[in-house]
Amino acid sequence: MIDIADKNQLESYLLAKKLIDPADGYSITYCSGGVSGTVAFVMAGSSPMIIKQALAQLKVKETWLCDPNRMNIEQLSNQVYYEYVPTAVPKVYFYDEENYIYGREAAPESCTMWKSDLLSGLLDFEVARKSIEALAIVHDACSRDIEVAKTFEDKDVFYNLRISPYIEFTVAKYPQLQAYAQPIIDELMQSSITLVHGDFSPKNILVQDREIFILDFEVAHYGHPCFDLAFFANHFILKAVKTKAYCAAYLNMLEYMLTIYFSRCAFMDKKTLELSFIKLLALMQLARVDGKSPAESITSNEDKDLVRTIAFSLIEKQPDCFTNALMMIQNIIHSKFAYC
Repeated sequence: MIDIADKNQLESYLLAKKLIDPADGYSITYCSGGVSGTVAFVMAGSSPMIIKQALAQLKVKETWLCDPNRMNIEQLSNQVYYEYVPTAVPKVYFYDEENYIYGREAAPESCTMWKSDLLSGLLDFEVARKSIEALAIVHDACSRDIEVAKTFEDKDVFYNLRISPYIEFTVAKYPQLQAYAQPIIDELMQSSITLVHGDFSPKNILVQDREIFILDFEVAHYGHPCFDLAFFANHFILKAVKTKAYCAAYLNMLEYMLTIYFSRCAFMDKKTLELSFIKLLALMQLARVDGKSPAESITSNEDKDLVRTIAFSLIEKQPDCFTNALMMIQNIIHSKFAYC
């Protein structure tokens, strides 16, 4: 099998497929970050594209295996997103089933990662609006799409990349949470409500001139939308912990986005979804300090303990709406630091 991490193999592969031409000129640059695969930025003449290949063993300290055929899931879900929100998603060019490689349109080189913008203190509410509206549009449309439901019914990749490393691995360190976590796991694995992105976060949204490009669809499945909401919201809460000077701003932006999302939620009972989201959010918090994929920004013991305090407060107090949950989180951070 071709290994695109080997630049010579990738170059030969692209030449054989006539995706690059020496006469036109080309360049290959590997992208850093990410743990699940190899990603290369290819400039073919004046046409940029991304080439991706899934890894069977993810690039983390712990043993973390997953079927590389998830690349097929990624390119298929990329196409679904492109159908419903074409202005916010790159176009798929090809998929090589034998080598688990897919190619897609590359976002402009001048794009910035939304995560980087947020960490620098640039909180653009127009970007926030477009991001959450895209998620809401896809969730709503796919809740009525029988073909999408059938295509993405398999949850093996979701289990291997999210349930096992994020929830089960974490709960093994906190056995007292088993009774709390098991109904949540069951709900995530047994629900068939809509297409779930599975990795919807600011690190997978690129921005240029307030336009967005949503990426990385390999964990997509037909399941419970609370996962996307909790996974997404968790990133803003972690940023509030890491950069306490912007704590109130991060949580204010998150409340703004959740308000938009729930105002557009017509495919299931809003209160049911809201409560499921809050319950899962607590486990996602713990997972980013004690799971197999700890948040790279939460490094100090002080910050890790703060995240644990937030998580267990959500579990113990079980706020009845996201507004109260966010208020509680801000109060917890404020009680330890005088920044927000």
